Amino acid sequence: MTDIPISYQRINADMINKFKGQFVTLVGKLLQSKGDYVEFMVDGSIVKVTEIEEVPESNEDILLEIRGKLNDDGFLEAKEFTELDQTFDFELYKNVIVMVQGQFRELFYD
Repeated sequence: MTDIPISYQRINADMINKFKGQFVTLVGKLLQSKGDYVEFMVDGSIVKVTEIEEVPESNEDILLEIRGKLNDDGFLEAKEFTELDQTFDFELYKNVIVMVQGQFRELFYD
């Protein structure tokens, strides 16, 4: 059996412990490379991301949507990422995630 997800659940930093071992999507700001992982700021929390290839370089903040698998140690093993525009509204996104994982979950996930 292969480890290919059907979908990546969108979560925020407060939900990381609940989704360990699952495929997720996190949105945040790339902070810095630490050798075999990068630090990624999600909702004020630092998430360590491994297996991320060709990290973009820029003089301004790099905003990313990263899809991957959350390991039991809390590291996110990246499968793919998308660079976001600088106008991305993190507060609005966080509110949407609360609704997607809460009262409207059945509209988005089985």
